[in-house]
Amino acid sequence: MEKKIRYALSVLVLGVILLGISIYVKAESTQFGTPKGEEGTRIFKATEHPNYSGGFHLKGEKATLVGSMQDHSPWDHLDYAGKHLILVKGIIDINVNEQSNTGLVTAEFTEGADRYRIVFDRFIGASPYQDGGIATRVYEHGDSGNGDPLYPKTWLYLAGWGKADVFKNDEILYKDYSAHFMVMERSRNQKTQEVRYPEKRTLPGGETDPAGMEIDLWVRSKEANNKNFPPFETFLHLYWEEVTWR
Repeated sequence: MEKKIRYALSVLVLGVILLGISIYVKAESTQFGTPKGEEGTRIFKATEHPNYSGGFHLKGEKATLVGSMQDHSPWDHLDYAGKHLILVKGIIDINVNEQSNTGLVTAEFTEGADRYRIVFDRFIGASPYQDGGIATRVYEHGDSGNGDPLYPKTWLYLAGWGKADVFKNDEILYKDYSAHFMVMERSRNQKTQEVRYPEKRTLPGGETDPAGMEIDLWVRSKEANNKNFPPFETFLHLYWEEVTWR
């Protein structure tokens, strides 16, 4: 008889515990931010948010020019090793609408006695992931399957593709050159400025550091030159390490 009573009490206690867990889980599932059903921890597309405006306004400071505007071929303007970087005075201002694929990106910097200005205002999407010319919340480069493999796979908070003009001392230098900007995860080691890429890795994330953010801007010619890296006649590359969302 005593064994039966102990068994019954054990079953009762277990039932109470399971009921408590069930009530707790049900309560937790109704809390804001808790994944529902099979959502897991996925990041929602911007357009899945009912109050999404599509407007982005950012500013980048602490500019670095990769290589020099005075370089003669052959040159390396990706510089994974971080050996040919020039700190320049300059900012980038991004004011675009992702939904309408419109807006303006302007970058200004000086190298020596020369002033340069980049005007990027024509956005064109050549691939579906580019979403008409301006996209947000997408992976690119590396082994992401989007874009070329010239840079590590990185999460793009915001990016744009299209055409830009470059001015030197207020005179046109490059007109209608292909351009690409990325608001992305930090790509370079803060101490050595090295891009750890390409490298063999066992984890699925790219070789970037999600603890930081930068803005990169590329402007390139359509003419190729295999002596250079990347293999273009012209490849202008800047990045800004201090990013402000406005």
